[in-house]
Amino acid sequence: MPWPFCVLNLLKRSQEMNTIRNFYASEIEEFKVVLRTVYRIIYEYQEDRTQKNENKMREAIQTTIPYLMLFKEHIPVYKQKYIELLENQYQLKPYDLIICFDRAIYELHARVKTEKFHELPWSKELRDLLNERQEISNSGFTGSKVAVAFITSGTGAYLGIVEGPACVVLDRDDLLKLKQGDILVTPMTDPDFISVAHLLSGLITDRGGLLCHAAILARELNLPCIVGCRDATQQIKDGEWIQMDSRTGIVMRLMS
Repeated sequence: MPWPFCVLNLLKRSQEMNTIRNFYASEIEEFKVVLRTVYRIIYEYQEDRTQKNENKMREAIQTTIPYLMLFKEHIPVYKQKYIELLENQYQLKPYDLIICFDRAIYELHARVKTEKFHELPWSKELRDLLNERQEISNSGFTGSKVAVAFITSGTGAYLGIVEGPACVVLDRDDLLKLKQGDILVTPMTDPDFISVAHLLSGLITDRGGLLCHAAILARELNLPCIVGCRDATQQIKDGEWIQMDSRTGIVMRLMS
């Protein structure tokens, strides 16, 4: 008895997936090293914005182009522009280059998260590599309120001490409730964060390390930021006044 078409199609997709994984095996191993190195060098530039470090950052980003071109065809055409811009990166100012590069990597990660694995070349190794970016890396402030209780802590990504009302954002629709001066508390940022960044006095995330999307953008926007708190969105109440000290990575509850 012949196998049903759906079973044959499933077997074909499985075989294609195995072939693709085998084909990209060496590229993935190389990309692991390259991507980690590039984000470390971006961080070095953000800590010390010299011409020497800018040149080093540009050279590092250039080494990712062959890999991004390999994956480009698997990203929607209208999102391929981020990779295309990187091909002519010397036309971009450092800020635009960093944002564009991180967005290109974000698009790879976003495609991974669709879990349409039969349509994509991502192996488990590459998914793990992209997810790795979400993991945690290894003067006094005088306000009108008093810190009364420890809430949570994480890693300071951009230094600053601020206080203000917390706005807990769990999905895209929650961004609409942000007001000027709010401290955004969210599991992790995505590119939509750029559209509301001008409203924020601070940023706190559950996930991420010094090289994550939130940390990189916070440093470019001079926005006090603490990442990798693990439970910030659970422990901080929407609307309550908090103080964040990104020098120590500590978030405190405030009262009048």
